[in-house]
Amino acid sequence: MPTCRAQRASAAGFRFSRACIRCAEVLAAAVPLVLGPAARADTSADHPGAAIYREHCVRCHGADGTGTAEVPHPLVGDRSIGQLAAYIDETMPEDDPTRVTGADARLVAEFIHAAFYATPARHDDRPPRVELSRLTVRQHRNSLADLVGGFREAAPVDDGTRGLRGEYFRGRDTDRRALEADRIDQQVAFDFGFESPDPERFEPSRFTIRWTGSVLPPETGVYEFVVRATDAVKFSINTAAYEPPLVDATVSLIDDVVEHRLALPLLGGRAYPLRLEFSKANQGVNDARHERPSRARIALSWRPPHGVLEPVPARCLLPRVGPPVFVPCTPFPPDDRSMGYERGSSVSPEWLAAATAAAAETADHVLGHVAHLARAPRDAPDRTARLHEFAAAFAERAFRRPLSSDLRRMVVDRPFAEAPDLDTGLKRSIMLALASARFLFREVDAAEGDDAFAIAARLSLGLWDSLPDRRLGDAAAAGRLATAAQVRAEAERMVGDPRTRAKLRDFLFAWLRVDHAPEIGKDQDLFPHFSPAVVADLRTSLSLLLDDVAWRDGNWQRLFDADEVPLNGRLAALYGAALPADADFRSVRLDEGRRGGVLTHPYLMSVLAHRDDTSPIHRGVFLARSVLGNVLKPPREAVPPLAAAARPDLSTRERVAFQTGGIACQACHVMINPLGFALEDFDAIGRHRLTERDGGGERPIDATGSYIPRTGSEATFQGGRELAAYVAGSHDAQEAFVQALFHALVKQPVRAWGTGMLEQLRRGFVTGGFDIRRLMVDIMVVAALPRPADVVTTAPSPPADPQP
Repeated sequence: MPTCRAQRASAAGFRFSRACIRCAEVLAAAVPLVLGPAARADTSADHPGAAIYREHCVRCHGADGTGTAEVPHPLVGDRSIGQLAAYIDETMPEDDPTRVTGADARLVAEFIHAAFYATPARHDDRPPRVELSRLTVRQHRNSLADLVGGFREAAPVDDGTRGLRGEYFRGRDTDRRALEADRIDQQVAFDFGFESPDPERFEPSRFTIRWTGSVLPPETGVYEFVVRATDAVKFSINTAAYEPPLVDATVSLIDDVVEHRLALPLLGGRAYPLRLEFSKANQGVNDARHERPSRARIALSWRPPHGVLEPVPARCLLPRVGPPVFVPCTPFPPDDRSMGYERGSSVSPEWLAAATAAAAETADHVLGHVAHLARAPRDAPDRTARLHEFAAAFAERAFRRPLSSDLRRMVVDRPFAEAPDLDTGLKRSIMLALASARFLFREVDAAEGDDAFAIAARLSLGLWDSLPDRRLGDAAAAGRLATAAQVRAEAERMVGDPRTRAKLRDFLFAWLRVDHAPEIGKDQDLFPHFSPAVVADLRTSLSLLLDDVAWRDGNWQRLFDADEVPLNGRLAALYGAALPADADFRSVRLDEGRRGGVLTHPYLMSVLAHRDDTSPIHRGVFLARSVLGNVLKPPREAVPPLAAAARPDLSTRERVAFQTGGIACQACHVMINPLGFALEDFDAIGRHRLTERDGGGERPIDATGSYIPRTGSEATFQGGRELAAYVAGSHDAQEAFVQALFHALVKQPVRAWGTGMLEQLRRGFVTGGFDIRRLMVDIMVVAALPRPADVVTTAPSPPADPQP
């Protein structure tokens, strides 16, 4: 009998296309291929489990598992044979669960699993395929940003230095001859009082400071910037140096702090130019002897998505100025997430309207900056030729490949020829390119599906959610993407890009099911210090932990064995660490090593809890689904948790066991509860505890848990630390993580590359030391090289290239 999921899938008769086999041969140098025996599972009537099924199960589930009037639901699912056998042993048949136990439960599970329960048995004649898909919303926005950005200078190099460059001048202006100091300021949060930054070099009432650099937003969303100052300020963010400041308060008539606010959308993983100028002087007074003393203050703060107003932290500031980034603001319908990962498949009228509006928004932005983007000022004698060449280069980048002569005539030459002026011609050309299926869809031309430019596009969309850069395009044009080694070399370069870092961060938050920043409210009588500011700090703490593991350490297992938590002064006071009240984030070892990395992080524990108590069910569902990769069906009806006041004599664990003890509940809770119970040693805001309060006072916590893996015997653990140690070595957790990351990068099911590919990648992950970045490279080598030729879609056909 096959023993692992990949072997069972292979044994169930999946067929490989010629392209799949060729892909596996090419990739042998990339990841070691390990496939199990190909013997087909025995589903005949001679299987000993068939007789048990006929005797005890047919009356409810039918001869072929399709159900009966009494039990109309088909007998299908995603449990392994071992998990299914354990469930049958404890709960089936419903009228007398003692009749099918032990070896008999195992035999009937084997028969059911192979005959009609498992996915391979249900889809023996329909092997998974790569599906045609459009760009996701994230891919669309990032592609437009890089499409426009490709015509600007390069982004600033990040050498690890953080803060802003501060230039300090004597007097009211920024004359270089009056420059007295040039330094890196970690933050802009100064209260000079009635003095100057340096009394020996500046007059108290006459100095100017200019801060320049870039802001590095950690995630995509709307950021509100707030400048609070007593005197004249100029402030700009994400604008070119030749553009006027967004805030120009050069005349201050109020002898008090004034707030200036800006809100704008930013894409994570990019650097946005920032300029802030503060001038201290009494307006209209030219003689310093006649100036009256006044207090000088200046502070730069922001409110990030899902956060609270706070000083912009040094870790998000870069002391180098780069070009502005085009951030499209057109709203799109949300992408489909029903498969467990975000992918673009639905082509609705609303989506088409949004794509058209985004094309117009981009064209308007280009026209507003065309003199700099196309190097074509209006008085240039060769402006016509320059705009034609710019439009051709724009279309090439949008289509992710060189233009054929026919495409150039359609997308460039005709729009200009039929337009009344050059600006109209350029706008029409840009909108034609951005409304084309060649931009909006992937794999739109099967004849070009396996060439070097398609490989480059897969790499860039997978790692950056964007277009190939110049270096990747040059490699494709020179034929340097023909082998697994060449593709791997490019992927290894690309994985270090800030855009990859932002994409991995977003994936990890989605994997932990906190990507949408759920609202966290706690009973203020029980948790009086748990405020919105604490929630924002906890989210930052989790982000810093994930970032540290992924980019400094790189070892996936460190996500589960880290016993340190990034804390600042506010969190330290709540979680029992000795830090100054104004301390910035630093890693602190908590609870004498009882922490288990992300699984016990206070933010996650707070999310997976009720307002006034823990929630073993929420925690167990998260572990079973996200971490261990099991599929759980939604409950037939929503049942509110049993309140502690209703049974004050029971612990939280006992109340959950009591409420979910019925046969109908046990279908899922036989797995959920033992996992969630192992985290009972962490309270509703993620503090470690040894006891809990009930109606009779304090009672010891029982944090014993267990899990039956898809292969192997039942595992038991005590508390969050032991649970995390088990997960770090779990085949199920490794497989689930690899599959989730593949889906996040490629936006396709990994089974479309063959039933053995998931196990192949998992083995490579293990032998590669659980290096997350190496796994990303392995996945992209698999996904970028030629793959099955039959591309199908359940979505409507992509729109034809619009005619000018």
